[in-house]
Amino acid sequence: MEQPVRTFSVMQYMTSIKNKLADTPAVWVHGVITRLTDKGKVVYISIADFEEGNVKPIATVDLTCFAGQYAILRAKTENSATPFTIREQLKVCFQIKADVYIPSGKLQAKILDIDPVYTLGELALTRMAILKRLASEGLLEKNKQTELAQMPLRVGLITGESTAAYKDFTTRLSASPFKFTVVTAYAKMQGNDTESSVIAALNALRKDEEIDVVCIVRGGGAKTDLNYFDSEALCRAVANYPIPVFTGIGHEIDKSLLDEVAYLSCITPTDCAKRLVERAQESWTDLVETARSIASSARDMLTENRQRLSSAAARLQQDVTLRIQGEKTKIVRMFTSLERDTRFMLREETARLDRNVEGLRQGTRKILDLAQSQFKLTELRVKSADPETALAKGYTLTLDSSGKFIRNAAQLKSGDTLRTKFRDGTVESVVQ
Repeated sequence: MEQPVRTFSVMQYMTSIKNKLADTPAVWVHGVITRLTDKGKVVYISIADFEEGNVKPIATVDLTCFAGQYAILRAKTENSATPFTIREQLKVCFQIKADVYIPSGKLQAKILDIDPVYTLGELALTRMAILKRLASEGLLEKNKQTELAQMPLRVGLITGESTAAYKDFTTRLSASPFKFTVVTAYAKMQGNDTESSVIAALNALRKDEEIDVVCIVRGGGAKTDLNYFDSEALCRAVANYPIPVFTGIGHEIDKSLLDEVAYLSCITPTDCAKRLVERAQESWTDLVETARSIASSARDMLTENRQRLSSAAARLQQDVTLRIQGEKTKIVRMFTSLERDTRFMLREETARLDRNVEGLRQGTRKILDLAQSQFKLTELRVKSADPETALAKGYTLTLDSSGKFIRNAAQLKSGDTLRTKFRDGTVESVVQ
């Protein structure tokens, strides 16, 4: 007869596994935190392994940590030589002990301890790698090469809403003698949203083309918050920003990567505002000195020009006096010469008129005698051309019946009546 197969309830099976796991030693396991959920009494954390270039985890383990133990772990990391906060995307090395959660049958190891040195090494390597990439691309100096306005009076401010940093910064600017205008873009200044929030604020301020400088400030919170400003994406956004970016993140000793790429790194928000006031004051002082220099140069120039004008006026007065005297002398000479020439011309013209009067008197008589001679000659010519004169000399005139002179025989035909005029009478005849 077969022996009955022994069976176990689920509770018995899971309890057996839990007991077996209790006998396993605690081990150190490293990975990247992919989930961190604080439920008050218990904190749930998942860590995973990744292949390079692949964002999908190749292995994941879920961990739990009671609130009291988690507080101890946090104190250990935040009080280390280089403080940091346990957060997602951080590489960590936990000491864990295998365990199983019986109600769900889920493997859920317990966190017993953390190795800060491992994380600090990874953070340092990551920070160094980012810094090296930024340096190789020339991004550490790029924003420093932008031109800062002489009077940066329109200021873009990125900070937390209703924070002491905002008050300290704006109070320092308001206390200055200059009229600063602050355009604020609020952002998360700690936690996982720091990167995306600050980049969004930078993009928002970029739309205002009148802004002279952007300041990213936050107060002096926990030193662990400094890690959020080692973001490569945030560093690139600041390095490539078209105008100067000041940082005043509130840490006097440590510098974040964001401080490295900024135009100017200040230790506090107040110091950041102070630097802007100093810039404005220096520009104002330079402006005043320049104005004084211009005024002094203008006074010197005016004095020199007055002297030159006085000298020129004296020379001009002397030249004018000499010129007037010379012109007077010339006028006197011209007047004397004109008077002499006028008398000479009057004498010459009087003599010429006298000659013309005598010539006119003599000429008139000669003209009349000549005209009389010409008239007598014309009279003789007229008399000699008179037919009567020709008739008196024995010549005759032959006329036709109409009274026309007959000059040649061709004018006559047989039967024509002719009249021949003699000095003492007229005879008619007929052509045969």
